[in-house]
Amino acid sequence: MSDLDLRDTPALAILRRRSDLASRFDHSDIAAAQDLLRASKRVLGAFGETFELHGLSPGRYAVLMALFAHDVPLAPSEIAERLGVTRATITGLIGGLVGDGLVAYVSADAEDRRRRAIALTAKGRRLLRGLVPDIFEQMVALFAPLSGSERATLLKLMSKVEAGLSGAPSPQPKEEGE
Repeated sequence: MSDLDLRDTPALAILRRRSDLASRFDHSDIAAAQDLLRASKRVLGAFGETFELHGLSPGRYAVLMALFAHDVPLAPSEIAERLGVTRATITGLIGGLVGDGLVAYVSADAEDRRRRAIALTAKGRRLLRGLVPDIFEQMVALFAPLSGSERATLLKLMSKVEAGLSGAPSPQPKEEGE
């Protein structure tokens, strides 16, 4: 699975031909990362298709689920914090969801009507009641080929990979000519 075509970045084939770029890297690490990225891309694509069937994007789904999970109106800043995105991103997502009638602005404070929160509408709840079982079914199908032991091992390994992300060096812009 590790010899990927040029749609995958960085392509292992290029690293093999350009030893000046790859000499300090273990090719098996690059191959494993590419395999993980490719699998992630396919999984996200499959879930994206399900969201699309319901008129949603992954971001819009995440906002709806944050509201659905807490079952109380939330301030846009709270939603942004829970999802780990910027307030500007949330503002755009909420605007589309309001336009589609899936969420609505409500007063967050009876004494200060300027403070507004976001709440699911009846239409938003109906959409999620239809969508959530589809998503859960897809999640179960994703892991169906694995035994319980394999699933436990995969989860443990994914946790280790995710933990390694916090220690990974941040990409730095290169100066021209480097």
